[in-house]
Amino acid sequence: MKKLPRKKLSWRTVTVPIGQPPASRRLAAAGAPAALLALFLSAMLLPATGVAQGDNPFKKEPARKKEPDRKTATPRLQPAPRPTPKAELQPTPPPTRSLVNLVGIEMVPIRLGRNLLYFGKYEVTQEQWRAVMGSNPSFYKGDDLPVNKVSLDDIAAFLRELNQLERASRLIYRLPKSDEWEAAALGDGLFNLDAQSWYIRNSGSRLQPVGRKQPNSFGLFDMSGNVWEWCADGLVRGGAYDSPPERCGPRSGYRESPQGRDSNIGFRVVASSPGP
Repeated sequence: MKKLPRKKLSWRTVTVPIGQPPASRRLAAAGAPAALLALFLSAMLLPATGVAQGDNPFKKEPARKKEPDRKTATPRLQPAPRPTPKAELQPTPPPTRSLVNLVGIEMVPIRLGRNLLYFGKYEVTQEQWRAVMGSNPSFYKGDDLPVNKVSLDDIAAFLRELNQLERASRLIYRLPKSDEWEAAALGDGLFNLDAQSWYIRNSGSRLQPVGRKQPNSFGLFDMSGNVWEWCADGLVRGGAYDSPPERCGPRSGYRESPQGRDSNIGFRVVASSPGP
């Protein structure tokens, strides 16, 4: 057999990227053209990376912000609104002149906060009670003495009749609330027990006619002493003719039974507009 002459093999150096598949190395060793080698590499890389032709497979995408888990994300707390402080009753000087109703009860206007109230200048007298109710339940009797021995129910009946008589005046008569009473009794804060009050040391242990002592700064008489005064919430305020000095004044008071009737308990009225 005739032996064919051996051909001298020439080797070409081809640079292969690190991590290239083994088949590409065989192509490079066999002297495959560079274009064929590049095509082979593209075919091998595309399925593994999913990179489209012409894209740079080594280009890093910008990091995406992680979306918060809506189920576990903590809601942002809003600051709670501050509670509005309750407006204190600040009495101011009377804006208008006093008035006298049909049964002779003189009323002094006093502004407490935003509310204009008409306060009885004196405690309701026995003469005024009789003009409305036709009777006099008092223990100590006298036309100019405060009506006494009246319960909350008795006063409610009196107010119903009084409002009926005064329906043309467009004012509603009632008992003062305890805080209204105290604000009116305090006035400008100046208080002189002996000058303004009938109490155990100067009353002779008996009820006195209304209006004989000095009024307070709002022109209200006997806001302390003479008789305890009923308030709408069941408190009696101010002290009485038989009270010791420590229980007589604008801040004194206690809770009485609604059915309580005593010779040292009376009342005064307030009136206000019914509103729009």
